Amino acid sequence: MEQIKTACIGLGYRGKQLLALLCRIPFFRVTAVADPGLDKSALPPGVKGYDRGAEDYMRMLEEEHPELVVVASPWAFHVQHALDCLKAGCHVALEIKGGLAEGEYAPLSALVRQTGLQLFPLENTLFRRDILAVHNMVQAGVLGEVVHMRGGYRHDLRDLLLDDEGNLGNRRNTESVWRARFYQEENGDVYPTHGLAPLCLIGGINRTDRIKRLTSFASKPAGLLHRIRELGGDDRVQVTLGDIVMTQLETEQGVLISLTHDTTLPRPRSLDFEVQGTKGIWQEDGHRIYVEGSGRRECWEDDAPYISRYEHTYWQHWGKEALQADLHHRGMDYVMLKAVEAALRGEKDYPATVDDLALWTAVTPLSKLSIAGRRTVDFTY
Repeated sequence: MEQIKTACIGLGYRGKQLLALLCRIPFFRVTAVADPGLDKSALPPGVKGYDRGAEDYMRMLEEEHPELVVVASPWAFHVQHALDCLKAGCHVALEIKGGLAEGEYAPLSALVRQTGLQLFPLENTLFRRDILAVHNMVQAGVLGEVVHMRGGYRHDLRDLLLDDEGNLGNRRNTESVWRARFYQEENGDVYPTHGLAPLCLIGGINRTDRIKRLTSFASKPAGLLHRIRELGGDDRVQVTLGDIVMTQLETEQGVLISLTHDTTLPRPRSLDFEVQGTKGIWQEDGHRIYVEGSGRRECWEDDAPYISRYEHTYWQHWGKEALQADLHHRGMDYVMLKAVEAALRGEKDYPATVDDLALWTAVTPLSKLSIAGRRTVDFTY
């Protein structure tokens, strides 16, 4: 397979990033994009636009017959768009999101098995250089038996969610319009995948171990209201999502996983990764590691030599070109798309499945149940 005919659904902020990278990789021959709000002047030469309403992607599927569809639409449409693409005989590369309901991915998992088509969860944090290297380190036993892992989505989104006058969900030409409603209607970890997916890869969750229960807690929602007041907006607006949502998960083998959703308070961006085992510990923030017996007792080391030593083959093969092509996400989006290419060529399995995506996103509805009921809930997906 020299090239694969590719189409896209959704050309918002994320869709534009992915389209630009797809056009830099010769394997993906992008022929069409569907989006009801499409700016056709932004399309690359030779790419057809479908913008006659929310259902026009169906016309694109019928006329273009793509072999692969990249879905980067708003969260509420992800599953239906992916189902329709699979029914049309297309492989699907599906952007990630927070879960909307328990069991929402079951029809998608069943259709993937029925058709034999491939579905690639586009969770880019799986493809970070350090995450893949730590995965190799754990496989090699460097940190010993894993006992605890931590991660999260810790990113100040107030400027995205609010416009300059302090109105929530009103910043034009961004995901603010649809994403803000989660902050006004939900109280749970609405975006768990960035933190959880890499930890599942590192810890073998869904492979050699399974999550059996979780407990979630939410703080009061003060951050958005304070910013609204500062901007002169109406701080009587309803905000339901706690500034900090913390979730504790326990696996069948006794590994604890801590997740934090933290997007409405001032802070530098971090995914807050930590992996701790019987022989050592690695932390993303500070880029540091401690391996028992390798240096001064109870003193951190720079993790750079370890990341280099245990560098994943993805980064060995594509790292240099990835860093040149993908400045926005430090190469990981590009490596992710190259991994999709390798899987479609039959050269290497993609490191995540639709069942993994179902697990990651299940944290959202389950965390809401736990917070509302002030209880621990069994983990199902």
